[in-house]
Amino acid sequence: MCGLTGQMVAGASGERSVSRLCLPTRPTEGVPLVVTASDVSTLLVGGSGLVRQPPGDQVIVTKDLIVHTDPSPRTLATTLAGTPVTVTATPTSYTWSWGDATSTTTTDPGQPYPHQTVTHRYQKRDKDVIVSLTTTWSATYTLADDTTAHPVTGTITTTETSTPFNLIRLTSVLTDDAEHAQGH
Repeated sequence: MCGLTGQMVAGASGERSVSRLCLPTRPTEGVPLVVTASDVSTLLVGGSGLVRQPPGDQVIVTKDLIVHTDPSPRTLATTLAGTPVTVTATPTSYTWSWGDATSTTTTDPGQPYPHQTVTHRYQKRDKDVIVSLTTTWSATYTLADDTTAHPVTGTITTTETSTPFNLIRLTSVLTDDAEHAQGH
């Protein structure tokens, strides 16, 4: 029998998912119910969302790639040994792996253009580059019969990736077409 089943209640983009973790359905007498980081990781199936600007399949070398994510806490509902449990997972740090053997770890979720705060500038052309975001989360849980928020020991990580893109270099070419068209 499974004692912990869950459904994501609130997420950044309205996502919902159902998870199931098998535990004893009845707690041992006198043993308190405890939610672990491993339990939360089965419920927190989505990450914080990875957005990159510019979108599309090309990024210009020597121009900033802008990234950001949603820092909103996620509220998850589950049942543990017949007791309703609410878990709140909050992002605490973000590791951006840029696909060029470099990475940045920050507590800043970034912001979209024109107020960008997390950027990366590539130095050379490449193909099929993928940015990945690993979000580290802390969590608390409350039991239906107790309004105290209990900390979950340990942290939870989620990882998501961008679609592949190519790094291109633009080359300017001077022509005299405009002058010629004006009769000069």
